[in-house]
Amino acid sequence: MKFLKRTNGAVFFVDILGFGALTQNQVNLDNKDFSIWLDKYHQNYDNQVLAASILAEFREILNKIDRKYKNVVISQLSDCAFVWSENIKEVIIVANNIMSECINNGIFCRGGLSYGEILETYQNHKLGRFIVGNAVTEAVKLEGIAKGCRIMISQEFPHNLFEQDKEFSNRIFPLFQPFINPLDYLTYDEFKWYFAPFMTENINEIINCDKKSKIKLTRQRLKLANKLRLDPKFSWNAKSSQGLVHLRASINFIAESKDSVLKIQHEFGWEDVCEARSYESIKKVEKMINQEIR
Repeated sequence: MKFLKRTNGAVFFVDILGFGALTQNQVNLDNKDFSIWLDKYHQNYDNQVLAASILAEFREILNKIDRKYKNVVISQLSDCAFVWSENIKEVIIVANNIMSECINNGIFCRGGLSYGEILETYQNHKLGRFIVGNAVTEAVKLEGIAKGCRIMISQEFPHNLFEQDKEFSNRIFPLFQPFINPLDYLTYDEFKWYFAPFMTENINEIINCDKKSKIKLTRQRLKLANKLRLDPKFSWNAKSSQGLVHLRASINFIAESKDSVLKIQHEFGWEDVCEARSYESIKKVEKMINQEIR
C-alpha cells in the first residue's frame, strides 16, 4: 500500500491575522468588541470564546467553498488553512473567494500562493488531510511577507498558470503584479485578488472587459474596503498595534484610487479605520458607492 501521493500542484496557505494575540490575551477588548460576535450565541464575554466564534465562522466559509469546488482540497488547522489541487485555476478562484468571503463576514486574513511539488498522505483522513513539499513550504513563507490582507505569490506562479491554462491566464494576468514591500524595499509578486473579488470560473477578460463589468468590480472592491473601515466585527483587530497596521494597510490598497488594473476613477481613497463602526454606516456608504461610481 502506498503511503504518499507525489504530484505537482498549486497550494494556497491562508492565516487569520491577529489570532495569536487574541488567544494569548494580548488584546484588551470592551463589551462592544465582544457583543457583535457573541451575543447571538448567548456566551460570556471572553477572548477564548471570541476566538472560538471566529474559528466557527471561518470553518463555515471554508465548508461553503469546499462544497462548490470538488477538485480542490481544503484543510483547516485552527486559525489557518491549506488549499491545494493539481488544477491551478481552481486554487486561484478558491483563494480569491476565501479572502472575499472572509472580509465580507468580518474575518481578516492574509495568504500565500505557490506551485510545485506536493506530497499528500493516503492515510485515513478522519483527522483531516495534510500535505508537505516545496510548494507548501513556499506558500507558508509567502504568507508572512506583507502587511494586510494580500496574497503574495512565487515569482514563477503566473508562468505556471499560463503553461497549464493559457485561456484563463490571459483573462486574469493583470491581477499578477510586482509589489514593493515598504519594510525592506524588496520587490515581491502579488495576486491582487481584491480587484476581482468573488471570482467565478467565467470571469471576463480583465484588461478588455466592458465598462459595466469594471464598475461592478470596483464597487465590490470598495465595499470590502468599507467593511474593514466600518464593520463592528473588525473592532477587535483595531485594538492591537499590529492589527491596526494590518487594517490601515488593507484599507489603503483595497480602496486604491490610482487604479492601474481597471482604470476606473473614484473618490473613495480611504486610508484609515473609523472608531464609530456600525452596520448603518456601512449601508450609508455602500449607497454612496453605488450612486457615485459611474
